[in-house]
Amino acid sequence: MKSPFLAKTKNRETIIEHTEELHKNFKILKEMYPIIKNLDWDMLELACLYHDLGKMNTKFQNKLIKRLNEKDVSFNMKELEEVVEGEEIQHGYLSPAFLSKDKLKSRYNDDEMRILYQSIYFHHSREKLDNHEILKRTVKEDLIRYIDDFEFNKIEKIQKLNPSFIRYIKRRIPDPDNDTKETIHQYIMTKGLLNKIDYAASGGVDVEVENKDLFEKTYNYLNKDGYKPNKLQKYMIEHQDENNVIIASTGIGKTEAALFWIGNSKGFFTLPLRVSINAIYDRVVKKIKFERERTGLLHSETSSEYLKRNNNELDLEYYDRTKQLSLPLTVCTLDQLVDFIFKYEGYELKLATLSYSKLVIDEIQMYSPELVAFLIVALKYINEMGGKFSIVTATLPPIFLDFMKDEGITFSKPEPFYKEVSGKVQLRHKLKVVQEDININHIKENYKGKKVLVIVNTVKQAQRIYDELKEKLNKDVNINLFHSRFIKKDRAKKEEMILKMGDLDNKENGIWITTQVVEASLDIDFDVLYTELSDMSGLLQRMGRVYRNRNLEENYTNIYVYVGKEKLPSGIGSGDKSIIDKDIFDLSKEALLNYVGEEFEEKEIDEKKKMELVEKIYSKENLKDKNYYNKIKTTIKNVINIKEYEFKKKEVTLRDIENETVIPKSIYEENEEIIEEDLNIIEKTENYNEKLLAKNRIKEFTMSIPKYQYDEASKNGYVEKSIELDKYNNIPIIAFNYSFERGLARPEKIDEFNEEVQFL
Repeated sequence: MKSPFLAKTKNRETIIEHTEELHKNFKILKEMYPIIKNLDWDMLELACLYHDLGKMNTKFQNKLIKRLNEKDVSFNMKELEEVVEGEEIQHGYLSPAFLSKDKLKSRYNDDEMRILYQSIYFHHSREKLDNHEILKRTVKEDLIRYIDDFEFNKIEKIQKLNPSFIRYIKRRIPDPDNDTKETIHQYIMTKGLLNKIDYAASGGVDVEVENKDLFEKTYNYLNKDGYKPNKLQKYMIEHQDENNVIIASTGIGKTEAALFWIGNSKGFFTLPLRVSINAIYDRVVKKIKFERERTGLLHSETSSEYLKRNNNELDLEYYDRTKQLSLPLTVCTLDQLVDFIFKYEGYELKLATLSYSKLVIDEIQMYSPELVAFLIVALKYINEMGGKFSIVTATLPPIFLDFMKDEGITFSKPEPFYKEVSGKVQLRHKLKVVQEDININHIKENYKGKKVLVIVNTVKQAQRIYDELKEKLNKDVNINLFHSRFIKKDRAKKEEMILKMGDLDNKENGIWITTQVVEASLDIDFDVLYTELSDMSGLLQRMGRVYRNRNLEENYTNIYVYVGKEKLPSGIGSGDKSIIDKDIFDLSKEALLNYVGEEFEEKEIDEKKKMELVEKIYSKENLKDKNYYNKIKTTIKNVINIKEYEFKKKEVTLRDIENETVIPKSIYEENEEIIEEDLNIIEKTENYNEKLLAKNRIKEFTMSIPKYQYDEASKNGYVEKSIELDKYNNIPIIAFNYSFERGLARPEKIDEFNEEVQFL
């Protein structure tokens, strides 16, 4: 029998069958993206064809035969005779021996040989083998027995094996003292795309799905109401092949402009918050009508969101394509993409994918200094590899651009795009700066007949304002609270409710008290905003939720900004855990007071003036000696200095605040029977979809709190038990008060939790 050698137990797949799947995906990739920088297609094809031939060793074959015999009595295959003692050698270490070294040397120089051999050798991201003698013995005494029985029409008949390839492995790429950038980049592409093609073949999905008509669908969406691309959108169409930094007014059509720029290329659209990501995904699929099968949603709750949108059925192929980064458009969080900057084993796949993709970064100003630094390093690497990016935002701190230029990142930056009415910059807001701690005095006198939005900096402050309004106003007044300390089920309901009230066509009035969760890309339009000052960028984002697409009425003040009096607004501090940097707050407050003047009268502020304030506050001159600036500078330096493969992927996190997933005790007790039923399903069912549904039903009762809060609660006896979701995940039950109206409330006994970080 010729070539019966197994590659996987699943479907009893042979090495040849698996390699055929790789070759099919190789051809899909090459046909879809024929011109990829830093890539030798012939070399990648060789890597695909030879990467798993090392599985043709006795120990590996016997391991699979044994598993199949145990699993299926009808399989009944005899194990092979072992001739080499000791542990099994990982197949990636053996596969390069099948390459015809002499023929390859006539095509490739030494560095190119290293690229090919190492792409195969390290394709499963393991450390280099120390014992080369056992490798040579395995090749000479074990693998040699099978080459006559192996016939595969995609490669030449193997006449001999070459165990002496070790010289191409010894100096691992990148060798910073000797390797050129060209060598390093070509290795990243070859190994990264080998991994991508291999994972697609193993998962039974196409490595890439074609983007047929995103541009046309976006154009038709605009055109159906008679609209034509505006100045911003025309600019993005004309500069599709460039990196762009775009500052543009809220409501001007930035999302459509970004989609025009992606066009019919492969694209990733990143936003800071999951609620915004879900909204953009739904908009692309439901309104722009770009097929769901070509649009991915990627964040930590992807499976839950897919289940909700597909009648509680998970389309596994669609889910796998999303995770494999195979879809032509993926809407995602930044941390799903740019963790490759930590250069963990296997990082090459994401960077290689981004090298032929277009990356949109929306609302960059919402990221912490550390995340901004991570993003700048990622853009540096993507730019060097040939990928494209566009930053599209309503406000942009100019120091971000200074850092980008320092790292050699090239981009075009046109003048800001303002929404105009009758040839003038649209005026949407008139603000009053109030030198008081935020309070309900003005709200309770002026709420009638309006949609009122209150945004504060911390959960605790939001709950306080909510309680005071509920106490002082009539019971029939529609008052709601929204922040991050709700269980998932309730949070989804709250999102739905605020979007409904925030719809311009909805005539319902009421009051919503919220935190930063409504700042980014949430399409709501309220009549008046009462807000604590956070920083200038955050303030302008908050203002964008009021009179979103309306012109300001005469003599109407619709923004009230409370800057504090006896104490700072909530969430402001100088500690490491403070979300709002004290220096940035002080500069923002000073600029705001200077803008309105000494009389503190109401003052109109158009989009141009808003951007001028941001440019003034976030200048290098203002910030070069401040903690905010130095955090970005130091983080960029530290990340760039990370050596390849010193981190494991599981050690990498882009978020500086660790969270713990918990269930409030009252929610657990109300739903204990349902939870126990689902735990029983998880434990006993073999059906993947049923198991996932059960897990997701339980997760609907969960929420995240900062790890330090959880530790404090545990120390004070508020964590009574936990439930075991699976062998990797326990969910603690936390005995804090909880309600749909207020969310999670900390007991006063431990209310010394750091107020500065209760931000969302």
